[in-house]
Amino acid sequence: MLFQELFENTGEITKNARQAIETGDNAALGPLMNQNQILLEKMGVSSIELERLVQAARKAGAHGAKLSGGGRGGNMIALVPMESAQQIAKALSGAGATNTIITSVNN
Repeated sequence: MLFQELFENTGEITKNARQAIETGDNAALGPLMNQNQILLEKMGVSSIELERLVQAARKAGAHGAKLSGGGRGGNMIALVPMESAQQIAKALSGAGATNTIITSVNN
């Protein structure tokens, strides 16, 4: 029953995140990413290393951050203000990231 509830909550977050992406609502998207990360941690697909990177990104000013891909790997994504991107990349490197990529998406 626990996983069914986690999957249902993840589905709801995903639906809301898609709407936020389509409307360019980054203020809503960041917290949704954070909520999703909490659920992924509860599912057991995160790792201490990924959680350290997610926390570092948030602490440095990311609006939201979460693991990316199937989990248990070393990929995460953070939604950041462009003016803070270099600072957040530096914080991620300091937290153990071996590589960071900064990109932007235009709506």
